[in-house]
Amino acid sequence: MDTASIETWRRIEFGRLPGRRFDEASVTDNLLFTLQNQVPGLLTYQSNQVQERDSGADWEWWIGDDQAGWICLRIQAKRVYEDNTYRMLKHPGAGEDAFQYDTLIKGCNPDQARYAFHVFYNGWPEGTFEDGTYWAPPAQWNACPGLSSYKDCKHAEPRHYGCAIISTLDVKKLSDGDAAAPAAGRFRVQRYLSAAVPWSYAFGFPPWDRKRGEKRWHPRLDRGDWVDRVHGTLEVLTRRGGARGARDASGHLGEIPIDRDHRTFVLPPYVEAMRGSAPGHFEPTSEDEAPAAPQTVIVERKRK
Repeated sequence: MDTASIETWRRIEFGRLPGRRFDEASVTDNLLFTLQNQVPGLLTYQSNQVQERDSGADWEWWIGDDQAGWICLRIQAKRVYEDNTYRMLKHPGAGEDAFQYDTLIKGCNPDQARYAFHVFYNGWPEGTFEDGTYWAPPAQWNACPGLSSYKDCKHAEPRHYGCAIISTLDVKKLSDGDAAAPAAGRFRVQRYLSAAVPWSYAFGFPPWDRKRGEKRWHPRLDRGDWVDRVHGTLEVLTRRGGARGARDASGHLGEIPIDRDHRTFVLPPYVEAMRGSAPGHFEPTSEDEAPAAPQTVIVERKRK
């Protein structure tokens, strides 16, 4: 996922050239195609018959299996613009919802293990904000479990924020909290990067000390079930401190309480239909099979 983030960074940076702009849909298509080729067991489906305006989502992730239950992430993607803002966060929502992020939040419920997230597609030339780095000071660097700065961190580099994930609840708080400000200030990248982490972190924080040869998940995080580990991480990112809380708690995320009964054990008809078909284009056969987003990703745990 970090490799895909760097490729996204390069794509968005290249898109700053005249006549080279990429929109969120094309970046998402390329990103998910890359992941399907690199990650065993990851299945992606595309559909033109969707309820995106009703859900506010660009894509969904379904993670789990029928025995452990399923966790759902609904994701809205926004790219950075040449003025270094996420100005399309002002996109209107469905019905009476003021903004698209309101619609996304309304369709999710952490008490049902259904989480709303934004993924920001970033990319700009080195030195845009500070000489010698791709980072955007004074944004807070949350990617280091050891609390090092972006200059000294050995766990990640700034271009891993090519796909930066942040709870949509935090997006709403940041956007609504400065509603009277001009767009250049309200939607500037540093405000949101300070509450974000590389998107791979949603599926596992890196080890504290890479020199010790630790695995991606610290041993104390291993509760014997990777679905539990993902569930616990999403709980922290959504409701227990956000990106900063997850960074500070990276050594004991395995102790975060989760309720497995909150998960989905009866999948929506469109997800069940997808599981019975080959990855690629999905054509619903009924209104019930219309997906909630243009892209659906299924990561099913395979029992040994």
